[in-house]
Amino acid sequence: MTTLPCGEPCEMQPGSGIESLRFSSQGLALRIALGLGPQNMVEGLDIAFPDACAFRYLDELDLQRYWRSRGFVRGYPVLEVQQGGWLDEEVVLQQRHYHQREWLVVTGNGCVSVFAASAPDVVPVQWRLG
Repeated sequence: MTTLPCGEPCEMQPGSGIESLRFSSQGLALRIALGLGPQNMVEGLDIAFPDACAFRYLDELDLQRYWRSRGFVRGYPVLEVQQGGWLDEEVVLQQRHYHQREWLVVTGNGCVSVFAASAPDVVPVQWRLG
């Protein structure tokens, strides 16, 4: 697998995870919790893929072959998958070329692979725990 970082580097705590996921005519919207900040405020990111056409959620343990790859960039919550990911698998299985790019949203407890033509919008957010 070969990936490229997208956006700013970010330290994720082991308990980080997908807080919410919504797919609609507006695209795919994710909220990820990165960790707990001061005063019980959750530090996170809102990630929007307005032109997403496909996605899948997987537990991080289901992606061990990705983590072990030398081309897997660490320290970024969003990666663009250049080769060796889900898109390449679909090209082989479906025997057709896709005019999409593959993105991987990474957390300590879950990951979301996304097919979208353009890079996502990533916005830092905070919310109160509970």
